[in-house]
Amino acid sequence: MKTLADVIIPNGSLRRKIVKKILRKLHLISGVPITYYNTWVHQKNEFPPLNVQNLGTRGPLISVVVPVYNTPEPFLDELVYSVISQAYEEWELLLVDASTSAETKTRTRTYEDVDKRIHVIPVKNSGIAGNTNVGIENARGEYIAFSDHDDILDPYALYEVALKIVDDSADIVYTDEDKVSENSEVYFDPHYKPDWSPDLLTHVNYMNHLTVVRKSLLDKVGLLDTTKDGAQDYDLMLRLTDTAPIICHVPKVLYHWRAARASTASNFSSKKNITDAGKRALEEHFSRLGTKAKVMPKPDRPGFYELKLEAFKSVSLIITPFASDALLRLYTELLLHSLKTSNIRLELIVPEGVVPEARPIGYTVIKLPATKTFLHDAIKAAGNEQLLIINSPVLSLTEGWLDRLTSLLRLDHIAAAAPLIVHHGSLIEDCGLVGGSDGSLRPIFKGYPYKNNQTYFGNTDWVRNVDALSGNFVVTRKGDLKAYLQHAEIEADNARLLKNYSRKVVANSEQALFNVVFSDVLFDNCSIRLQPTSQYVGYFNPNLIDVGTGSGLELYTPEAAALSILTRIKEDIMYGDVHEDTVETK
Repeated sequence: MKTLADVIIPNGSLRRKIVKKILRKLHLISGVPITYYNTWVHQKNEFPPLNVQNLGTRGPLISVVVPVYNTPEPFLDELVYSVISQAYEEWELLLVDASTSAETKTRTRTYEDVDKRIHVIPVKNSGIAGNTNVGIENARGEYIAFSDHDDILDPYALYEVALKIVDDSADIVYTDEDKVSENSEVYFDPHYKPDWSPDLLTHVNYMNHLTVVRKSLLDKVGLLDTTKDGAQDYDLMLRLTDTAPIICHVPKVLYHWRAARASTASNFSSKKNITDAGKRALEEHFSRLGTKAKVMPKPDRPGFYELKLEAFKSVSLIITPFASDALLRLYTELLLHSLKTSNIRLELIVPEGVVPEARPIGYTVIKLPATKTFLHDAIKAAGNEQLLIINSPVLSLTEGWLDRLTSLLRLDHIAAAAPLIVHHGSLIEDCGLVGGSDGSLRPIFKGYPYKNNQTYFGNTDWVRNVDALSGNFVVTRKGDLKAYLQHAEIEADNARLLKNYSRKVVANSEQALFNVVFSDVLFDNCSIRLQPTSQYVGYFNPNLIDVGTGSGLELYTPEAAALSILTRIKEDIMYGDVHEDTVETK
């Protein structure tokens, strides 16, 4: 039944749009769409958590440091009372007030009368980093929690943090977060973060709020850098993590960013100095590690960064016998064509009968029998420590891909890497595997649009540490791969040998090793999905493949169709490009 408002200002009409715009300007309605997540949050907030422990005197004193600057009264009130209402009581709140507004200064002083744990520190404004440093220097707590002046803490935020500190002796604790509308009624854009991910951090500051740090660690690395206002928290996290602290993640949304018009949560570009400051912070991070790295901000993506590491002089490229000789030969020709601009000396290891007729000069080719032990034999024959293993027909969409992918092995903590593989240039086919709540490994983001797609788990553009790689395309070290194959309980068949190449198996030393999906390097499967060899008999039809969220089921690609697709690609990009060079063959 239509309401009077629907009759006077019909849905979709220009009149209705104008009225909504006026109401938003007057802050009478929110410009944020109400979603399922908002309903979920309100339902959750109706009931307190169960099994809350009484930490007693075991928990540390946590100093919540908040730089205040001309904060609107309702926002500051909500922040203060969200701290006062914490289930965990061992806290102090330090409001470092650099306001020029007499109204804000007067309001801030009244909070000390509300709770004796609140301390107001008037200062002359020296920027967000300098003001925050004053709060840290005056803090009595063993741990420092960082909060903005217009945001909101969940009532159990400090309790969950204290629990991690007590249980795991954490030096740094970070939590999940979301955004809240100006009128505090609509919750949206949640970010459910992964556990500690060192390579994600060097591409975007994913940790953000709420972050709590041991004060003695801050004293060790130094406080916030006043020359990096806008990315001062990012710079601090990079310096802190350089010291190999114990880092813990609380997988719960415990911090609500205020999406006010001028806030960073609402408009990242409102702080134009963020990109440059973040770039300098990353450059200094790699300099401290002794790693040569060029840092490049992503165009039109403030706060996102690309890395260019020093390329290796030589690499061994292994193409496994995953298809017929005819398909492999055609695929290999196309792959080598994409490497014309690379200066890397390539050792190509392929099954007999696959060596392409046209190939660039300077490549060494090793031919091996296409048996079940092909990959084992290829690893033994490889003359380089850096290996690139391909087990699926994919072609690069990124120039200089060989240099960029293999150079990730310059980082000692990376044992294996893979590109982000898309299907037909748009949907994600493969960007690694992550462990689900039930303990099983599953592909992440399969079937999602790959470009600038914001999800509950962050952006699909981000470089990510993952629990395992699919084995379709792997860059790794010879030593690490040998260790994996020695300990992994897997079949000897080449098609499955690298399946679920896992960091848990590769981690064969005291230093944790991570697999990484480097999503800046894109490959396309050219709409080809070859059917794997399998002896499995079950209720799922072997001709079908589950292609992920929203896409349902599709058929595997017949090899004749795959040959046709690659032939058309060759005609399009290699017409008239005849290689008369020869290579050395062993």
